[in-house]
Amino acid sequence: MFENINSTFAQCLSFLAAGAVFGLCYELLRLLRMLFPHPTVLVFIEDTLFFAACGLVSFIIALWVGMGYFRIYYIVFEVIGASLYFLTLGRLINYCLRQAVNTVKKLFRFIYGKLKPKAAALFVPFVKKAKALFSDIAEFLTGSIFNPKKHLKREEEMLYNNNVHSIENSGEGGVVGGVIKAKIRKKT
Repeated sequence: MFENINSTFAQCLSFLAAGAVFGLCYELLRLLRMLFPHPTVLVFIEDTLFFAACGLVSFIIALWVGMGYFRIYYIVFEVIGASLYFLTLGRLINYCLRQAVNTVKKLFRFIYGKLKPKAAALFVPFVKKAKALFSDIAEFLTGSIFNPKKHLKREEEMLYNNNVHSIENSGEGGVVGGVIKAKIRKKT
């Protein structure tokens, strides 16, 4: 069974166009990666899913256009179509997308730079009050629960008050040279 050359040419052109369309669809993944940097594992997963979907669509188109037959030159023309897209129109679209993404990022940085001081001036007082409140609560909880009051030591200990008091102002007998001495012993 021989095919008509016009039919074969139409099939080749349809797969050439399908390859270009797949290349155009891949631009959406490129744009997504430009806007939001991806880890390598996520890029691998996205590419695997994309190429699996392209393979399924290619198979369906091959069965439809080839009237139930699948020929290897369908894949060859699909690869040629995608390559032609990436080498011509894809380069231009990629360049335009990069410029647009960089412009949008600069615009957002500018807006963020203008709004950040105003937002900080608006929210910083609330944050300081909340921080003080939460630190007081944490101090109360850690002080009363985790650090119970320490008991007095059992041995004698000398305590000194290093504040300078004059003998005239204190009126107490334990003042020597401006330093108050006290001997404390805990009852056992």
